[in-house]
Amino acid sequence: MIRRVVKKRSCVSRGLLWGIVASAVIVASVLMPYKSHGGNVDDIVFQAADYHYKGKLNEAIIEFQKAVRMDPVNEYAHNQLGILYAKKERYDDAFREFSYVVRIEERNTFALLWLGILYLQQNDLDRAYETFQKIITIDRHNADAYYFIGSIYNIRHNPLKAVEYLKKARDADSEEADTHYRLGRAFHDLSMVNNAFLEYYRTLQLKPTHTRALNEIGWIYYTQGNYKAAIAEWQKIITINARDREAISNLAKAYNELAFSALTKGKKRDAVSYWRATLAIMPKNKAAQYYLKQYR
Repeated sequence: MIRRVVKKRSCVSRGLLWGIVASAVIVASVLMPYKSHGGNVDDIVFQAADYHYKGKLNEAIIEFQKAVRMDPVNEYAHNQLGILYAKKERYDDAFREFSYVVRIEERNTFALLWLGILYLQQNDLDRAYETFQKIITIDRHNADAYYFIGSIYNIRHNPLKAVEYLKKARDADSEEADTHYRLGRAFHDLSMVNNAFLEYYRTLQLKPTHTRALNEIGWIYYTQGNYKAAIAEWQKIITINARDREAISNLAKAYNELAFSALTKGKKRDAVSYWRATLAIMPKNKAAQYYLKQYR
């Protein structure tokens, strides 16, 4: 995934990369068929896969290394080694494994996908783009490739193209929550708020605990002046993660807005109630502390 991996800041965070491929790639890696040449290799591969599943990465690496020594063209074992090396941040080794698989079988979209991911990790957007495009020429229904191309266009600040490819990802895999969320963000960047809302809503249908989608819906309501609806969305986030800093900050902002609005209407009791709500989630909020002293 990298020619020579140099430690430098990635345009895509490590957490985001793993989050993007967690369901689509890691699960697929366990189920992916492999070529075998004898019962011993099968036994070793199954043992290695079991270690991987149980989180015993070093043991899994040792077993998969045994497998490729016995069967050098075992694409599955090489792909698994690539994933394990990437998890261990041995990116040069990971790149070597996936590149070798592609030399064995140039149409192995699993290895190509990971090569593209590693190029992304190294900020090599051009090579990443070329690799994902190659996948699409092999498999026109590969949602992951469309998804990453859309993400690259997002990084390059080309929201129109991002929408185009994220739509293709959605159509290829309409049951992937993150794909809908990303498409919603792309629509949002284009100020296509209604389209964005629908994609965020679809995200939550697929994954009700998707806090980023809840957050964006909250902001749609907030910018429309519907503070109470925004608060309802952000409160849902708090029930999922009581320490979500962004949700806490957003709630405090909305409560303070409602407090000032109530105060201008002469409703001091309501204003005080909102400031108290602010301090309940953000005890050190200076605005709420100050005004409570003035109007208590």
